[in-house]
Amino acid sequence: MRTTFAPNVSRFRRSAQRRRRTDREPNAGVRPVVWTAVAVAVLDWGTKAMIAARIPIGEMEVVWGGRLAFWHVRNPALVLGLFGDLPLRWRQAMAALLGIVAVVLLLEILSRAHRLLPRRRPWAWLFIGLVFGGMAGNLGERVLHWGVTDFISIGWRGMWMPPGNVADLAILSSVPVAGLIIVFELEARRRRRALS
Repeated sequence: MRTTFAPNVSRFRRSAQRRRRTDREPNAGVRPVVWTAVAVAVLDWGTKAMIAARIPIGEMEVVWGGRLAFWHVRNPALVLGLFGDLPLRWRQAMAALLGIVAVVLLLEILSRAHRLLPRRRPWAWLFIGLVFGGMAGNLGERVLHWGVTDFISIGWRGMWMPPGNVADLAILSSVPVAGLIIVFELEARRRRRALS
């Protein structure tokens, strides 16, 4: 006895129509992403220029008790000191490779952000803008002289932490936002399944 599988064609058709309708929605996230990225990059470059003009490399200026200081250093490594021991050519290659991978991933997130619930989409745009702005801030400086200006140091238990910059803070701030986006994506998937 032969049994045949008869898929629920109408259900698949309705699901596909919903996905296509969502995919046809205009992507309103490009403008807020660009504005966020530009704001982060300009703030990063501006603060670095002020520190470079005011504090010599290697010197520190405490600005808030034992909690915050401007400690001007030039970081030749990548983020968090990665690959600092590699020759310059290898570091440049790693920076280019990581930059390309990051851009591809961010553009993919931007292209899919409209699948989130409308009130959740600004969080995805914020995440992308923070990361793009942080990348532009540090990579833009590396184009000039490879090293990155770090100056924001936090005091903790009588010690000063290795300094960072505004671009680093933007990228660091994007991490919890990324967690929210994952939660919102799962929420949107549950909603789509409930409607199918």
